[in-house]
Amino acid sequence: MSLYGVVLRNLLTKSKLNIYDRLLITKMPFYAVAKGRTTGIFMSWPDCETQVKGFPGARYKKFDSVVSAQDFITSEGGQTTKTKPKQSNNPLKSSASSSNNLKRSSMSNSSVSKTVPEKIKKTLNVSSPGYVREGNESDDDYSDGSDDLNTILSKQMDDIEQRLKTFEKGVDKIMKKGSKKTILIEPPQSKRRKTSGDGELNMDEDGYVVVYTDGACSSNGRSTARAGLGVYWADGHPLNISEPVSGRATNNCGEIQAATKAIKIALENGVKKLSINTDSKFLINSVTKWIPGWKRKGWKLASGEPVKNEKDFKDLDSVLHKLQLKWIYVEAHRGIHGNEMADQLAKEGAARYNK
Repeated sequence: MSLYGVVLRNLLTKSKLNIYDRLLITKMPFYAVAKGRTTGIFMSWPDCETQVKGFPGARYKKFDSVVSAQDFITSEGGQTTKTKPKQSNNPLKSSASSSNNLKRSSMSNSSVSKTVPEKIKKTLNVSSPGYVREGNESDDDYSDGSDDLNTILSKQMDDIEQRLKTFEKGVDKIMKKGSKKTILIEPPQSKRRKTSGDGELNMDEDGYVVVYTDGACSSNGRSTARAGLGVYWADGHPLNISEPVSGRATNNCGEIQAATKAIKIALENGVKKLSINTDSKFLINSVTKWIPGWKRKGWKLASGEPVKNEKDFKDLDSVLHKLQLKWIYVEAHRGIHGNEMADQLAKEGAARYNK
């Protein structure tokens, strides 16, 4: 066991601190969900992910204490839902709930109410390990007594102890009995691929290299418009691109040219599978639905008018079939790091635009 684990365990099991103080001392992850299917604080990422994955406009964040997590929910306008406890499917939590290895000081009804602030009571009621509440239940359905709070706090401590044991396995050097070998367990790394520019490209679970593209335009549609494009591979990556657009200064030109640039860079670096993440539905629909019809009609719309950005689309079409592509839509300005960085690169490119 690591020195950190030994010290922390002694603190938790032998100190005379009350349970609330122990929770503040123990820095374990608490996942706060301010906007999601169920708002509240969760003790594991899988439980948190269930509430936010695919939920439009989800707001969530990881904290080291329940107090910080609750403050985040309050500041984001979320309300802690009060619902009936429901057993989690997470085997780790089930194991943690059944164990009772931590020594706890007995707490009377009066000491609980004095020791634990009202805000913490509410927080722990909502998101004790392995439990969530149904949104259609009211406070009248549950006891507000100290015994319930003691039970919840006990489950918190069980979960913390189990987490300590689990996390130590991933970071400590493990000495095998009867063997001189020392095994260092490293945390899992995301897949990466070397490029000719001595940079590494991120890959998704399907083996697609991940890139974010974006276009930006100030005064879009006006004579004073200035547009740029951004291609983002990774922080500080030598293949990142920030340029002004060529031709007309429009946001769509930036989006199209950014995607084309990303594909060409991928081809130059031997990439066979590319996942393009963009916040432009227009670009995705153009590539996946409309371009084949435009080509059949001589690059004309159904109305007979010429396709705007014909030159840019022809350039994009010339490289579309030279590698496997995935088009991923991401919402703009939602805190997605890759999208935010591509947007910043595009804006920097637009600032350098000259007719």
